[in-house]
This record gives sequence, structure tokens and C-alpha cells, in this order.
Amino acid sequence: MMPRPGLAIFLTPRELPFGLIGAGGATLGVWAGAPVIPVIAVGFFVAVRVTIQGVRNPS
Repeated sequence: MMPRPGLAIFLTPRELPFGLIGAGGATLGVWAGAPVIPVIAVGFFVAVRVTIQGVRNPS
């Protein structure tokens, strides 16, 4: 993911229970035979808070 100029993307880990739930859910999904890429993506978004913020350029 490449941000455009004037856009800031912050990835912040969530509290411990959310990380464990995301990892456990992803592991269970892969173990059950679900497609790996969507399962890992959902586990990532459960465990990490993604914030997208517009930034003004000082001119």
C-alpha cells in the first residue's frame, strides 16, 4: 500500500485480546481450509488498528 502525498497511514497494534483473537481466527480459518490471503487479511485487521489521515502541506 503506497500512500499518496498528503496522506498518512498509521498502523497501531490493538490490545492483547484483539491480537490473540486475530491470530487464533486466522489460524482456525487456514486450518479449516479457507483461502489463505483473505483469512490473513481479516486476522491482520482484527489485530491492528489502521488509521488513514489527510495531511496538509505547509506552503
